[in-house]
Amino acid sequence: MHTRPWHHWPVTILALLIYAVGALDYIGLKYQIALHMAYLTPDQTAYLTNLPLVADVAWALGVWGGLAGAVVLAGQGRTAATLFAVSFLGLIIATAWLVYLTEPPFQTVTGMTGLYVLIGAIVVAFLFFLYARAMNVRQASI
Repeated sequence: MHTRPWHHWPVTILALLIYAVGALDYIGLKYQIALHMAYLTPDQTAYLTNLPLVADVAWALGVWGGLAGAVVLAGQGRTAATLFAVSFLGLIIATAWLVYLTEPPFQTVTGMTGLYVLIGAIVVAFLFFLYARAMNVRQASI
């Protein structure tokens, strides 16, 4: 078994926490959990519970691909990079669809903060992909 670098567990725990929050958000909306829904306006609730299928599937890939990537990263699995790539691509597709192809656009309903959250999720997914890929290269060179 390969020795884990000092940063492995902090990065893995951060990934698990971030994607767990994303998973809770996804579940809260899909099952319309009252505590979660209380933070949304009626317009946001209607919008987010009736997403176009493409955006919904892409969002699911973004959330669950990332969570799976974080779990695999914990075990130093080589597929973590692939799972984070799926997450990254899913989030790009979901964001592009919601911002450019859905009426009204996402930011009209959620405000610019909602858009910033989506963009932040894309950046984070890309950074976790880069990290997992670098760890694959490191393991291959040991």
